[in-house]
Amino acid sequence: MKSSALRTKTTYMAETAVCTALLCVLSPLSVPTPISVAFTLQVLIVLLVALVLKPVYALTAQILYTLLGIIGLPVFSGWQSGFGVLAGPTGGFLVGFIAASFFVSLAGSRGGKHAALRNLIAAVAVGLPCIYLPGILGFMLNTGADPVKAFQTVAALFLPIDLIKCAVAALFSVPLNAALGKIRK
Repeated sequence: MKSSALRTKTTYMAETAVCTALLCVLSPLSVPTPISVAFTLQVLIVLLVALVLKPVYALTAQILYTLLGIIGLPVFSGWQSGFGVLAGPTGGFLVGFIAASFFVSLAGSRGGKHAALRNLIAAVAVGLPCIYLPGILGFMLNTGADPVKAFQTVAALFLPIDLIKCAVAALFSVPLNAALGKIRK
């Protein structure tokens, strides 16, 4: 392997590790609500990681984060951990984060003219459905709620806030990608 290719691969591995660490540090921060879903930074950080890393690395960071939570590190919302969180009412969102990380990364832009707008569209049109569909389904399976009640409980209140998180992730991704582009060369 050429030294430049090795350097590039090492750079992407380091970026993946840093993004995994960011997921682990920021995802547990939450504000409890009277319902079983808390306000978190997870959507923001998942989408930002997806818009910064290439698809395979974004997926790897998200899977590593999820595995760390499953094996007992308190990295899930509210400092939770364990397989029970994945199997619980909000576990579908964790599955959705994995799908979103890959597909948003595929759809997003790492630079160029109108990158922020393309990233916003990718986050909203691809990311939110990838996150919300398994999240709502998981909630329905765990609680017996019908689709309307599940949507009202775990999505309706959070959707406007998550749209703002999409915009923030899209805006931050542009300068981050510009800075990382210099490092990756």
